[in-house]
Amino acid sequence: MPIVAILLALAAPAAASPKASPGQVPAKFQGEWVIDPAHCASRGGDNVEGAKITATDIVRYEEGVTIVRVTALSPDSIRYEGTLSTYDGDSPATGILELSPDGRRLKGAGYADGPDAQGPELQRCE
Repeated sequence: MPIVAILLALAAPAAASPKASPGQVPAKFQGEWVIDPAHCASRGGDNVEGAKITATDIVRYEEGVTIVRVTALSPDSIRYEGTLSTYDGDSPATGILELSPDGRRLKGAGYADGPDAQGPELQRCE
């Protein structure tokens, strides 16, 4: 009988926890993001106040984060962990990206300047 109890315990689903995946930003977060849609013509390195997000990277002007781990916090929010690469070298990085319900605005990917350390809300380039 103890063997049956062990098998049942192993077969039981684990307690619900945020879903994590190694290094894959969900597709709905990917794209080119800017402060002002008029800046969508300045993509890539010329997008100085926005970001380009791929499955494995968050690229900003003069820096980037290589994603190592992603945890879904909600359908529209993820926590990422990775390596921040700048002119000064590499360092660990973590952050939270929050997507608006319509998928057109993003918090957490812009430069976090200012006393509240909050980056600007970015808008998706179409």
